[in-house]
Amino acid sequence: MARHKRLLGSAVAVTAGAAIALGGTASLAQASGPHVVDGKGAAHNDWGDEGTLSRHSHANSNATRLWQTVLYADGAKWKDGNGNRHTFKKSDIDGNFGRKTESATKWWQHHEDLEDVDGIVGKETFGVADDFLDGPRGGGHVTYSGYKHDTGFKRLSGTYYVKIDGHWKKAAYNWRG
Repeated sequence: MARHKRLLGSAVAVTAGAAIALGGTASLAQASGPHVVDGKGAAHNDWGDEGTLSRHSHANSNATRLWQTVLYADGAKWKDGNGNRHTFKKSDIDGNFGRKTESATKWWQHHEDLEDVDGIVGKETFGVADDFLDGPRGGGHVTYSGYKHDTGFKRLSGTYYVKIDGHWKKAAYNWRG
C-alpha cells in the first residue's frame, strides 16, 4: 500500500514539476544558511534547497532526526563493520549523524538512483526525498510516503517539526532537544 502511494506521489510531483517548467512558480525555502528545515506551498517541493547534513555538518540536530525518519520510513539498510546489512529502525532515530546514518543514506541514495552516492544529505538527496511528501493538511500535518512506513511531520508557519518523545520540536540544524 505504501509503495502504491509512493509511486502515486511521484507522479504528482512530476506533474507539478512540469507545470513549473511551463511557466508556473516554485515555492522554495530560503537557500542560504537555513537554521531550520522549512518550506511553503505544496510540501513536495520543500526540501530541494535545504542545507547539508553529514557526519561533519549539522551531525547532532533535529534536522538529522528528520532525515533519519525518512531512512526509517523507507526501510533503509546500513552496513556494519563486517559488511552485514541491518534495517534502519525507529530506535536509530537519535539526531546523531553517525556511521549508521551515513551508511543508510548511501543505501537510500543508491536505491533512488542518485548521481552522488556519498552518504551526504544535500540538495539532490533532500530534493528527491521531498517528492514523497504530501500536505500540509489541517494542523500543518505533512506525510512522507515511505516504502515501508508512512510517517508524519508538521509544518507550521513554514517551519518543519519532528516528533521527539511525544512532543513536536523544530527541525533545527543547530540543536536537538
